[in-house]
Amino acid sequence: MIDIKNLPDAWEMIERIGGEEAKEKEDLYDIYYKISTALFDYRLKYELSQKKLAEKLGVTQPMVAKLESGDYNYTIEQLWKIATKLGFKFSIDFQETETEISVISRSESRDNVVDYDVEYMAVGA
Repeated sequence: MIDIKNLPDAWEMIERIGGEEAKEKEDLYDIYYKISTALFDYRLKYELSQKKLAEKLGVTQPMVAKLESGDYNYTIEQLWKIATKLGFKFSIDFQETETEISVISRSESRDNVVDYDVEYMAVGA
């Protein structure tokens, strides 16, 4: 029997295998996840089959399966059409991010030196 407490962390494995590229796409995967769960939750809320949701959206049932799995690279127009047909609010926040600065105090330091950790965040690739 496998002890799940000793399994490696999946995200650490992805970062190790995929490297920096996988890390950079994490935000993109979060977007796909939000879209797929919103569609799945909508379908469950209104007790629709994938086929019925497909009819409502004007797509095929296999397309709904792809949309729900996050295994589809949508266009903005497709997302807008889906949102409109389902009565969802659709917005895109596309703006420059500000540099985030955090101050970390190291308690183990004798003279209470403060380290400045600067992270630069970028959106898109």
